[in-house]
Amino acid sequence: MIMNDITNTNTEFNLADFEAKDTAVLEVQNIKDDGPLLRGGQPVRIVVRSPGSREALSAQHKLSTATNARTFAAMRGKPVKQTIDEELAERAERLAAITESIENFPVSPRELYANPKMAWLTNQVEKFHGDWANF
Repeated sequence: MIMNDITNTNTEFNLADFEAKDTAVLEVQNIKDDGPLLRGGQPVRIVVRSPGSREALSAQHKLSTATNARTFAAMRGKPVKQTIDEELAERAERLAAITESIENFPVSPRELYANPKMAWLTNQVEKFHGDWANF
């Protein structure tokens, strides 16, 4: 049943009570996806900013703007070829923007996400970030 009566004021309503958290912690799984990724016996964790964060929105806007520019150039008969390195750099930049910190894995977010041999981990971050239920 849909309630259209917003005049019920038995309790005070606060929209912030329903907002997503600013960050969430991803417990990184190992490459076989059969347990946590451990370094020195301790789990690797990545603190990820929510899809509604300013950083995530800014990164998505930047990506959309670049994609639109390439699309419009192609429509004008001037296709812009994006190299694999450019695509990796773009993805790494976007994911670095949504990463607040990496725990127990001494590497910068950009370095981690730009490494194609670490795509198994990068995919975990993208999947985690794409699920609002995590925040």
